[in-house]
Amino acid sequence: MLKTVRHETLLQLLHAQGSASVNEIAEHLNTSSATARRDLAELERQSLVERTWGGVRLVTDVDDPFQEALMSQGAAKRRIGAAAADLVPDGATVILDIGTTVHHVARELADRDITVLTASLPTFEVLRTVGRANIILLGGSWSEKYQCFTGSTVTDVLEHQQADIAFLGCSGLSDSGRIRDTSYPQSSIKRAILAASSHTWLLADAKKFPGKGGISPFEVDRLDGIITDSTDLATPLIEKCRNHDTEIRIV
Repeated sequence: MLKTVRHETLLQLLHAQGSASVNEIAEHLNTSSATARRDLAELERQSLVERTWGGVRLVTDVDDPFQEALMSQGAAKRRIGAAAADLVPDGATVILDIGTTVHHVARELADRDITVLTASLPTFEVLRTVGRANIILLGGSWSEKYQCFTGSTVTDVLEHQQADIAFLGCSGLSDSGRIRDTSYPQSSIKRAILAASSHTWLLADAKKFPGKGGISPFEVDRLDGIITDSTDLATPLIEKCRNHDTEIRIV
């Protein structure tokens, strides 16, 4: 089993049962205890897991509620949103992730002749009020805290969609280049958005480096680019982006 697959499988196990011993992890991965310990050490360095007495567990962070997050880093998020909107051609089909930074993209796109797919109710309301964009609301289980629809219904619908460009939010971005999230369902949705889009950009303000979250949907090498206001990115992250042609735009 490839290391990246082992890491993803391990994180899924911890999400399902909360914690696990090294022996349980080794058995689940069908690998040696020494390999399991090396995997855990690497994930711990990325702040995705933390050691417990006799085992390991996910780092238990949660994102701020939508309205609270909307008030944070407002000027930076507006600049990021405007830069993202400039990448969208007229007539394009766009997928907008949930989250407050991506919400600012919707505000910039509200009067554009485009098609937008989103599971975010605040984004839907912004676009509906102006009424020019064609909107596809991705339904699923309702999350009052994050003001969005979530779950397998969203990912199932995305499997049958094709967009020109997508914009993702995140809970954090590690120095090693792993996208971080605090929700396994949202992590799965991000992978589905990536698969459904010809081009995908990550939007992250300076507070998201390294941010938080014990779940990682993928790494930056899967992205076309990152738009951020941070001018202090980690050297390993910059090098990984350069090596994989992932553009970094600082606004």
